[in-house]
Amino acid sequence: MEPGLRPLQIIALNNQGASGSVAHLKEPHTAHNTLASSQDALKAYTKEATEILKPLTSGKHPPPRYKPTPSWLPPPVFDPFPLLANTAADPPPIPEYNVPRPEMHKEYGLDRAPPLFIGFTRQWPMLLQAVVSYITAGWPPENIYVVENTGVHNMNKQGRLTLQNPFYLNHTTLHRLGVTVIQTPVLLTFAQMQNFFLSIAYQEDHPYYFYSHQDVLVFSFEEGLDFISRPADGNWEFYSEAEKKEILSPVQAGKDGYRTIYENCLRDLQTVIKRKERWGFRWYQYDHLTLVNREAMEAVGGWDSLIPYYATDCDMNGKMGMDGWTMKPRRVGIINDVSTVLEDLEVLYRNKYKMPKFIDPAPLPPEKEAKIAKAKAEKEEKERKEKEEKEGKAKREEHGLPADQLQYFRALRAVGDEMGKYKYRDGAEQRNNWQRAQRGGEGEPFYYNADGFHSAFWTLTDAGRRIYEEKWGHRGCDLVSGTSLTLKDQWRVEKDWEKKKEDKKN
Repeated sequence: MEPGLRPLQIIALNNQGASGSVAHLKEPHTAHNTLASSQDALKAYTKEATEILKPLTSGKHPPPRYKPTPSWLPPPVFDPFPLLANTAADPPPIPEYNVPRPEMHKEYGLDRAPPLFIGFTRQWPMLLQAVVSYITAGWPPENIYVVENTGVHNMNKQGRLTLQNPFYLNHTTLHRLGVTVIQTPVLLTFAQMQNFFLSIAYQEDHPYYFYSHQDVLVFSFEEGLDFISRPADGNWEFYSEAEKKEILSPVQAGKDGYRTIYENCLRDLQTVIKRKERWGFRWYQYDHLTLVNREAMEAVGGWDSLIPYYATDCDMNGKMGMDGWTMKPRRVGIINDVSTVLEDLEVLYRNKYKMPKFIDPAPLPPEKEAKIAKAKAEKEEKERKEKEEKEGKAKREEHGLPADQLQYFRALRAVGDEMGKYKYRDGAEQRNNWQRAQRGGEGEPFYYNADGFHSAFWTLTDAGRRIYEEKWGHRGCDLVSGTSLTLKDQWRVEKDWEKKKEDKKN
């Protein structure tokens, strides 16, 4: 409360935006002639405050104008792991060659196993798929930390939200899988959640940690050689020709020398530590899976919480580069950037009675999907004919239940690749459409309108991009390669695009 303001004055001031009628209120009396000493003045203030409050409850305003009802809504989402969702059965055993050896991290000179953080805000089926794919590919579940960043407090832990609620998460299923769930105290942006990962690393004394996104489907190199180029693979970097040959020719599962994606990550961490390099990130398909050096994060001041979503990575990578911390794309496994969900996650456990299939949890209106599918089919047919002309008639594969684990993995890997292509079937236009799949939950605790959340998210994203531009005086992600800026230049420089405009005029 401001000094000198009395309760009724505060009521009036708080309501001036609604009524626009406080300009005529009398000036407050001086300390020598207070409002309390005048009964008439008190009645006047009371009457005026009452009049100001009337429009709030009078019902004289016209009804609000509602937005039109959407002409198309995606179908309800489903739980992709019915075995765990509908029964008390334990998860199936993972492929025996992917079972992690106890305390494998010690084999690679690490006192403690680095945690893998997977952040979650919405779309449970996608998260569950990511977690199960890591586990079945050989990542120890006890080293996986799902960070529930939903803003619904304990509602998921108490089982009070339903599957169609965008913020639904099943704690029971995750605990049965053996992973740890950590809750953020409130809803955090991407940048804030990255700083939350860092905070946990400090609390638990982890000098290094991994983080991943929930819209991924990962595999180890079970088939051995893998020549497929996937979106965001990047140009892999190698430390020597011998290492390049070894990494590009991984050993097949079941044979001596086979390593899972988890073991490859531990090995890569050991390598970078031994090299005594000033390193910040190691990217395994950009940041879909990332190894983080806590020391580098501390040196550059962590993630900028005022740049909440897109562009915050440009800011971080720019700071890392300016301060001499390396960021290299490395190859450790198969990582698919996906927007769809496997029909039944038991296929990741190699259930030989089920064939891998995927479903789009948020399809576009049928007419738009048909248009995209037609363009895609025409492109693929053209590519197939060109390939046949060069290589001869392609052998047609018979579709049926695989005869062995290797054949099953090939079928699974092929579906994963199709899922990655499907996400970019319309360029990058629909790559984040999966975030809008769940639209229910009205009436449940801490409910938030799904369309409203989506709209607010992109508003914040646009604001973050503007903050990034103001901070560096530069547009674009090329802070290191395209400018001479240094860490000390944050918020100190003029906008370079305005200078370019002036130069053109001159």
